[in-house]
Amino acid sequence: MEISFYDFQNLHNENFRKEVKDIIGEIIDNNAFAEGEYNHKFEKDFAKMQGANHCALVGNGTDAIEISLEVLGVGHGDKVGVPGITFYATIEAVLNRGATPIYIDINPEDGLICPKSLERMAQAHDLKAVIPVHIYGLPAPIKEIEDVCNPRGIKIIEDSAQAQGTFLPTGPVGSSNNLSTFSFYPTKNLAAFGDAGAVLVPTEELYNKIKTIGNHGRGDDSMYGRNSRCDHIQAAVLYKKLEMIEEYNKARKAAAALYHKHLEGASVKTLPAKYLQTSSWHLYPVQCESSEKRESLAKLLADNGVSTTPFYAEALSEMTPFKGYEGEDEKAKAFAGHTLCLPISAFTTEEQIEYVCNLIKKS
Repeated sequence: MEISFYDFQNLHNENFRKEVKDIIGEIIDNNAFAEGEYNHKFEKDFAKMQGANHCALVGNGTDAIEISLEVLGVGHGDKVGVPGITFYATIEAVLNRGATPIYIDINPEDGLICPKSLERMAQAHDLKAVIPVHIYGLPAPIKEIEDVCNPRGIKIIEDSAQAQGTFLPTGPVGSSNNLSTFSFYPTKNLAAFGDAGAVLVPTEELYNKIKTIGNHGRGDDSMYGRNSRCDHIQAAVLYKKLEMIEEYNKARKAAAALYHKHLEGASVKTLPAKYLQTSSWHLYPVQCESSEKRESLAKLLADNGVSTTPFYAEALSEMTPFKGYEGEDEKAKAFAGHTLCLPISAFTTEEQIEYVCNLIKKS
């Protein structure tokens, strides 16, 4: 059985392709290429879906983080807390602002940022901001992070690149009073046909600043910005996909529950079952006993037609461009070396899941 890591064929079925082609034809006919009505429609409906006051579309998820840092006043020499397990765009945005990353360790149970480590780093360093990441789609402990940060005036930016469909105690990710950044890269749960991103914001003032920065500072003679517009075609694709996203996220949750069921008694460790209903299940990671076991399992699955990915093979502090920064990373390094992500999508069948799990149990 061949099981790909991403299932684009079912996601972009013939009916969906026809509808999108019609919309693209409409955009071409109207010569509305850079931005247009679908940008505004998506911003309005996505903000409502996520329980946010405003949504600002931008060019990509990395820009979403970097612009968020900018509007919160983070710049050269400021210190920003970054979890040890995340995609490197999180730390890139910090460095591109001229700020200094401080590593925050993770909870080895789930890979999420550890509030106790954050508290220690907040005491040891004068943090200007912290970027908790909803890694794999799991909800980060935002309430505990706010308890550490709010009394100290530390700004919070939630990196929600993998978290469309994730739920916090307050509601969907984006319903807190923090800036929440999203990536709509083609592999995400809610995905464009190329690069796109967004920031969910609590105030109109911050929304206007983000949109101004993303359009070269136009509209404000006192500032300059960058080219980070979301083009109209990408906005239209995203708007169309909003119709199905809740159904697709429910299917991912069902697939994750089946993985949990069929992996009982296996040699790999699954994430805590408490996340079955609150995670977006953008990824389905399992923990192996060692990096060697992870590599051998990945090879076994590949030899039997199953595509997997080691998100993330290294902690940020182990990657050459990001070595030497202060902070805590011991648990992050141990966690990263043992993780393997199994294929999951809205279209993953129980037959496929049983096949993967039986191979794992035989390993």
